[in-house]
Amino acid sequence: MPTSSQTQPVPDIESLAKDIAALKQDFATLIADIRAGIVGQPRTMVHEAAEQISSTASTLYGKAAAQADMGVKALAQEVDERPLTALTLAFAVGFVASRLLSR
Repeated sequence: MPTSSQTQPVPDIESLAKDIAALKQDFATLIADIRAGIVGQPRTMVHEAAEQISSTASTLYGKAAAQADMGVKALAQEVDERPLTALTLAFAVGFVASRLLSR
């Protein structure tokens, strides 16, 4: 005479088989999603990094250009205020440079 524990395993095995099939499908979907994320994510990250680098470079270039412009204006003002000193300084720098390059 079969006991209830002996007749019970058949439905449990069928239930486990269904659960395993569902897990297998879920796992396949998860792997596909991970692969899609891995392939798509680096491109997005690289694109975002490139945009950030470009933005930072543009900002730095703008700041450098503004500082260079201010330096040129300051030098022009100094030459206007003291032309003889500027001419003497330019002559001295040229003389020293020619002596160093002639060796």
